[in-house]
Amino acid sequence: MSNVRPTTQHDYHERLNRVLLYIEQHRAEKLTLERLATVACLSPFHFHRIFRAMVGESTGRYVQRIRLETAAVNLQTTSRTVLEIALDAGYESTAAFSRAFQERFGMAPSACRHAHRLELSVRKARQRRSMPTNIKPEIRQRPDTRVAFVRHTGRYADVGQAWEKVCGFIGSRGLFRSDTCIIGIGLDDPKITPEENIRYDACVTVGPDFKPHGEVGAQTIPGGRYAVFLHAGPYEKLIETYDRIFCDWLPGSGEELKDQPAFELYLNSPDRVPPDALRTEIWVPLKGK
Repeated sequence: MSNVRPTTQHDYHERLNRVLLYIEQHRAEKLTLERLATVACLSPFHFHRIFRAMVGESTGRYVQRIRLETAAVNLQTTSRTVLEIALDAGYESTAAFSRAFQERFGMAPSACRHAHRLELSVRKARQRRSMPTNIKPEIRQRPDTRVAFVRHTGRYADVGQAWEKVCGFIGSRGLFRSDTCIIGIGLDDPKITPEENIRYDACVTVGPDFKPHGEVGAQTIPGGRYAVFLHAGPYEKLIETYDRIFCDWLPGSGEELKDQPAFELYLNSPDRVPPDALRTEIWVPLKGK
C-alpha cells in the first residue's frame, strides 16, 4: 500500500476498521464478499484486493479462521453444545462444522473439549498439592464505554506502536481527561491463534460523539455484568492470571460467559512504576442472572 496516496490510505483504514468490527459482531451470519464490500462502501472487486493487501488474507479465509478460532475458545470455556457453537460459527450442521474444525486444528470439536477438560483435571491435581491462593473476582455492572482504538495484529510484545498511535492522536487533540481510561482488548487466545494473527485493540476512552479518523477507529465496549480480577505484576505474566480465571475459577463459578472478549483496564503505567508494581484489572463479561 506504499504507493497509495496518504489521504486514500487514511480512508481505507477507516473502511477496514468498519469491516473488521462488522465481522466480529455478525459472525453467525452469512458474510459474503458482496455484503462486506457494501459495509466498506466499495465494489466487491476493489474491496477484495484492498482487504487482502491490508490484512494478508482473503475475506473468506479471514472470516472462516475467526469463526473456527472463536469456536475453539467456546468449546473450552462454555457448556454450550457443539451444535450451538457450530451455528454461531456460521455452519448449518455439526457435520460441516466438524470437517472444517478437523481441517483447521487436526482434531474433532469433541476432542478439543475433552483435551481441555483433561488439562483442567491436571491443573486441579497440581493445585491440591501446591494449595495456591484462590482467585476471586468482584462482580460489577458497567455502562457502555466508547473508545478510540488502533488495532495491532501480531505478537502481544509488539503492541507499543499501536499505543503510540492512539495515545498520540488523543493527546494531539486534547482529548485526555482526568477520568480517561486506558484499555486493552485481546481478541484471540494465543494458545489457539497463530502468533502472527493475534488481534489486540489499544483503546482510550472518549466521549459518545467521537468519530473514527483513519487508522484510529471507534467502537463501543458493551455494558453489563462483569467479573473483575486484579492482576498484580508484569504484563508478561497476564497469561498466568487468565489461565487461573478460565481454568480454575470459571468451571466452578456457576457463571456463563457472554459472547464478547474480556478487556484489560490498566490502572497505572509502565512509564511510571516498575513491572512488579503494575496493576491491571481484567474484566470478564458474564451473562445476567
